[in-house]
Amino acid sequence: MFINFDNSDDFKELREYIEGEDIRKIHWFSTAKKNKPMVIERENRKSQNVLLVILLDKNSLFLDKLNTMLKIYFILANSAIYQKQNLEILVVTDITKLFKISNLFELDEVEKYIESLNLKKVTLSNFDITQKNYLAIFIGDFFYKIKFNLSNKNIFIFVREQVEENPKKYLKNTLKDISSNSTFLSKLNLKFYLSKLKDNDSYYNNFKVIRQKIYPKDNIVFKLKEVLE
Repeated sequence: MFINFDNSDDFKELREYIEGEDIRKIHWFSTAKKNKPMVIERENRKSQNVLLVILLDKNSLFLDKLNTMLKIYFILANSAIYQKQNLEILVVTDITKLFKISNLFELDEVEKYIESLNLKKVTLSNFDITQKNYLAIFIGDFFYKIKFNLSNKNIFIFVREQVEENPKKYLKNTLKDISSNSTFLSKLNLKFYLSKLKDNDSYYNNFKVIRQKIYPKDNIVFKLKEVLE
């Protein structure tokens, strides 16, 4: 059903590399151990349609959130490609940009596009998911309510800094984000902020979706494996 990370269940056999084969099939760890080129044969998996939705705006720049989101995206995209899934990537900011990915090299285009974005003044736009019968994985901080297609298997990866959810013990002065020089929170708006956060998170409890929360200091692979295997 889901992206698999270690591929242990589709292992078939370890064999020597045959001259003329695609060198990308070589398993380098086994090659180093055996001191000769080795290949791992795997059973063919039934492919599925995977949609990665990366939600980016000015709030993504807070502390290490953006870097964490991109790590998650990179792990999931690589896993989908390795598993020969049909992969699409939707980058959502104040506009939407769709990429259809068939190999690792095409991920460079996505990376270059994200690097070109100036998120400092970007507010997330409304968008529609037209894809149906997909495994749709949304990556964002979810300090907003989004619409999504209930015909898909939807997974929400909440990426947040802990201070955003528990600001009281940190709030002796106004909190600012150094990267964007914007005010994050002050004592005056704390009550409103926490009320809005609670209401926003309650919105996602109304749907039968899989959710996982990841903080930048978490073991990302472990957290993803909890919901994707």
